[in-house]
Amino acid sequence: MGLDDIAATLADTQRIGLNEELVKKLGIVSVEATRGRLMAQMEGDGSHLGVYLLSTYVVDDTDFWGDGEIYWWTIPVLTRTGGSVRREPLAGIPTGAPPHKVGSLEWMTNISLANPTLLAVIPPEDDVESCVLRVAFYDDDGAAADLPKAITAGLEAYAEISSASLTGAEQIIRPVRDAIYKSLRAEQDDILVDQDVTLRRGEVVRFGRGMIGSVINAMARVYYFVKDEAKTEQFGPIALHKGQIETVKFKQKLAGGGRLALFARGADVSCQAFGDLTTDLPFQNRVIDTRQEASLEQGFSVAGTGAAKLIAFYTPP
Repeated sequence: MGLDDIAATLADTQRIGLNEELVKKLGIVSVEATRGRLMAQMEGDGSHLGVYLLSTYVVDDTDFWGDGEIYWWTIPVLTRTGGSVRREPLAGIPTGAPPHKVGSLEWMTNISLANPTLLAVIPPEDDVESCVLRVAFYDDDGAAADLPKAITAGLEAYAEISSASLTGAEQIIRPVRDAIYKSLRAEQDDILVDQDVTLRRGEVVRFGRGMIGSVINAMARVYYFVKDEAKTEQFGPIALHKGQIETVKFKQKLAGGGRLALFARGADVSCQAFGDLTTDLPFQNRVIDTRQEASLEQGFSVAGTGAAKLIAFYTPP
């Protein structure tokens, strides 16, 4: 995305669950004002990181007679020095998507690779210690799940949380989750995933910058990407077919210490330079070795074994 695009997303009053009253309560302002607030967060040469939902593979849709109808929602929280948290709409707000028909051992094709959903924004502020995301995917078994209504309920609970400092991410996650869960009557539905994902400030890789991460259990596999909004370059997504060979080449030179992330869904994709992408291992994270720079100057090849989509990200050191 980039700072302008993040500002546009955070200022978007048409996001699922929002209404005029909530826009006022949450202090959502114009794109220009939002961009100004983001700029005020910048310290030194750091940049904002965006956490994006990349894709989800359903292992077991839980429906015996037919395909499942899977809906999802997320709640973002930043923890700061000492474990303090507060309501921070500038770091993202609860979001989600309505049920999508999908069977066991299938990808959720309603999750866009070209325009992945922004789940959270991590500012380049020294006191941010972690980003906690509650990630939930459910199979809709009861009455039809009304996600816009449920997200509105979650946002109303979120808006009631004090903007003053609290202790622990659960102080925000619990009331918002409870409101969404109650609105959906989710006790009638089957849980695929409902857990926290914690991205920590590391000494080497800051919050997983430039890398793909995953939440995996026996029911579903959820994949996300942490993008450096100032530096990450995206290639694709591109469609591949059986026998088709494409060259992945970025505008930037792949330099030693840079991070390369590859992801594909669909049929297996062969990549001799960095490793094949399969249903069981659909992504590769690599740190470029200085000795590889010359061989990667003209890019590298990927080959399809069937219908697939591939996307790649490069984040310089």
